[in-house]
Amino acid sequence: MTAGRPEGDRPSAQISSHKLFAPPSFRGVVSRRAILDRVFAEASVRTFLFQGPAGHGKSTLLQQVMSDCQQRGSLTGWLSFDDADNDMRRFTSHFDALLDFVCGEAPGGPRRPNPAGPRARRSDAAIERLLQLGRPVALFLDEFQELSNPGILGFFRDFLERLPDRITVYLGSRALPDLGLARLLVNGRALVLRADELRFSTHEAEQFFAEARDLGVKQDEVAAIHRQTEGWPAALQLFRLSLASPSVRGALGDLGGYRPRELADYLADNVLSLQTPRIREFLLRTSFLTRLSAPLCDALLGWQDSQSILLFLERNGLFLRSLDSELRWFKYHTLFSGFLLEQLSESDPQALRELHSRSAHWYHAHGFHDEAMHHAIEAGEFGFAANVMNLWSTRLVAEGHLMTVERWYDRLPLDEIEPRRDLAVKIAYALSFLRRHRKLRPLMEVLDRPATAPASSGSLSANPDVVRTMVALLFDDMPRAFELARGIDVRAPDVEPFRAFELSAACNVNGYRASSAGDYESAREYVMLSRAYSERAHALFSGGYSVAIAGTNLLVQGELLQAIERFRAGLAEQHADADTSVASASLVSCYLMALYDADQLSAAEALFAQFHDVIREGVLLDFMAVAYVAMARIFDARGASPKAVELLDEAENIGHLTGWPRLIRFVDRERVRRHLLRGERDRAQLIASRIPQRPEFVLPDGALLFSEDSEGEAIGQIRLLIHRGNGEEALQRLAPELEIAQQRGRIRRLIKLHILEALAQSQRGRARPAYIAMRHALQLAEPRGFIRTFLDEGDDVQKLLREVYPSLQESGPAASSGSDGLLHFAARLLGSAAPSAEELTSGAPPALTEALTDGEKNILSFLARGVSNKVIASELFVSENTVKFHLKNIYGKLGASSRLQAINAARRMGLV
Repeated sequence: MTAGRPEGDRPSAQISSHKLFAPPSFRGVVSRRAILDRVFAEASVRTFLFQGPAGHGKSTLLQQVMSDCQQRGSLTGWLSFDDADNDMRRFTSHFDALLDFVCGEAPGGPRRPNPAGPRARRSDAAIERLLQLGRPVALFLDEFQELSNPGILGFFRDFLERLPDRITVYLGSRALPDLGLARLLVNGRALVLRADELRFSTHEAEQFFAEARDLGVKQDEVAAIHRQTEGWPAALQLFRLSLASPSVRGALGDLGGYRPRELADYLADNVLSLQTPRIREFLLRTSFLTRLSAPLCDALLGWQDSQSILLFLERNGLFLRSLDSELRWFKYHTLFSGFLLEQLSESDPQALRELHSRSAHWYHAHGFHDEAMHHAIEAGEFGFAANVMNLWSTRLVAEGHLMTVERWYDRLPLDEIEPRRDLAVKIAYALSFLRRHRKLRPLMEVLDRPATAPASSGSLSANPDVVRTMVALLFDDMPRAFELARGIDVRAPDVEPFRAFELSAACNVNGYRASSAGDYESAREYVMLSRAYSERAHALFSGGYSVAIAGTNLLVQGELLQAIERFRAGLAEQHADADTSVASASLVSCYLMALYDADQLSAAEALFAQFHDVIREGVLLDFMAVAYVAMARIFDARGASPKAVELLDEAENIGHLTGWPRLIRFVDRERVRRHLLRGERDRAQLIASRIPQRPEFVLPDGALLFSEDSEGEAIGQIRLLIHRGNGEEALQRLAPELEIAQQRGRIRRLIKLHILEALAQSQRGRARPAYIAMRHALQLAEPRGFIRTFLDEGDDVQKLLREVYPSLQESGPAASSGSDGLLHFAARLLGSAAPSAEELTSGAPPALTEALTDGEKNILSFLARGVSNKVIASELFVSENTVKFHLKNIYGKLGASSRLQAINAARRMGLV
């Protein structure tokens, strides 16, 4: 079964189906039998990479492997990448379409429930879906060098690492991709064939020229050609096409001084000279197109027979291949089109610009916006490009194709955007959601200036207040964001889709503002209104933010179980759309915090592993902060302290890079808490003394952001006072905080404050008040399921719980109908205790945080012998960067930060 379907006259809203079409097999193509036999002899290998520069036959080899896989009974699918696929949403759509084709379903149809469960990694979901087919599957991914998005590469690292025996992936790439292949190579799960191994052997070259019987190529001529080309497949094809020229044939003995590129240009020039004038003109004047169709070529050249010329070129091996089974779209080989384009550019640059212009207008008229943008910019028609972008970005932003907006914004002059304020607004949305501070500044200067002209006919009546609100959030200017949001009239019936998208965003910000102020009912209403606008705009992209705010609104009120269910349902909805978009970051961050509160650590850990890259790119500081701290605490609870430290360092680095000092303060307060729990009071005090005393801002009317709800500055200072023995001062600070939390119905915060109150009272030797405060905390937490709120305070809470436990028993059912539940809850807390400070700081032999792989053990043995990274790389046939990547993993598992520490730890564990 081959994945492929012809593309219609107009593109799908999401899927370019020509990317799913494998190159056809041509008459006269030499079977790469030696390579094929080697590939199919490697039964344990799940990932094959064919890597080499253009013209080394990677796509043809992939096609031959696919044909063999089909004959062996495998289901197969093909996907070619291009630069536009670095937009996560576009990539997700096309990879899902690849799976649809393999599974025999219509591409781009409604998403089925995740077969691996709603919280499974995306890679696991894809694998599970393929496993359900019950047959071997082979996926072919060509032009892989086009991918550079860290999130996409991270997905493939996970995907390739987890491939089961029935699934094999074949990659074609000009460069070695950053996929962590070293681990797979060491474990025998991957095989890389580089350029030297892809070259034709002498025997294959003889077969290749034997197919061209009319040329009568002699064996000594083949040997000379093979020697001069070094078996480079593209050069061999150029030779075969140009040997009809007597000058080429006569010069076979004189071409040894040519470098490969020079030889290719020489041969391509001869191939071109052998064609008829009409074919030469067609080749030159269409060489700049990334893909060709007969209607497009007819429009460019004023001809009516382009289809017959395209078929002639493909039939005769002139470096053109079809992109669909109906022969509507075609593509030149990069090497040949590059030569032709260089010829055209040098001989007639004005004609090239005119051809780009005609192409831009043709593509725009036929709804191919991406190609229209490319050709308009190449033609220097930036105004037309800006108009196309203005039309197209309305949908791009609402659907979350943010990196596509950024990619084209980078190529547009600002002076073409300035008079199009509606375009500036849409680009500013994309850049704010992508957290592009530097790029946003000139755009916001444009929007802050008075409009110089009325909005053009058919364009938005641009009101930049909503995007100003989003930018204020990005720059963590929460007072300004809330003030701007409050001033936006969000109740507007019958608005057009993009305005509905804007109002959805404004409602989300107002919902967060209301929840922070304790107006939970207004927050709920804003979220409901946001969802209604989002549906009107068909903008599922913004749904993640709505769910995040709805869930945190429940969470601060203590409705933990309801919040978890809301997050779960929202994430399932995001999975049905595009679960790796940046819109998921806020939802996932808050969901992770809720799971942590409920002590569902494994679920939270799996969620973080799946969405780490997405969380890291989140827009809302508060939501990102709680996710990082929750995950760091999970690592601590697992006894993986080095990983916790590494994660907090990563969060701090984000704070520095993004210009978020409040995030840095939040991380430092978590460091203070960690040191206090380990009994390292002096170190905790030192860090605390470096935290700026003046906050970045103060919200009016006692509003409290989500990240400050059960942590924050006030709680951090109270905790520090208690651990320093200043219980009385801590109680004085607690009194107003308890009163405000009670008044505002902040149950989650109230639980934490009562726990701290109990600790402060206990420190002052007041057993009865300590018991009462702890009982209040238990009564609030038990029916709602808050576990980690207690455990996060360490040994002192465990000690106090053990002290008050008898009193809970003595109170009996007569004292309170909930006493039995409190007893069970307290017993659960005591049974869930994390390692004590003594256990964490003892001199016991270290233990691995995670088992070493066979490959890591191999590298560790080199390390113990004092072998350098360079020598290790040479011995294992990998790059030094790959060795460094493995060393980083080894250090983390050993709890080490240097080679010496790693060697010493490994020796104590008996690993070396």
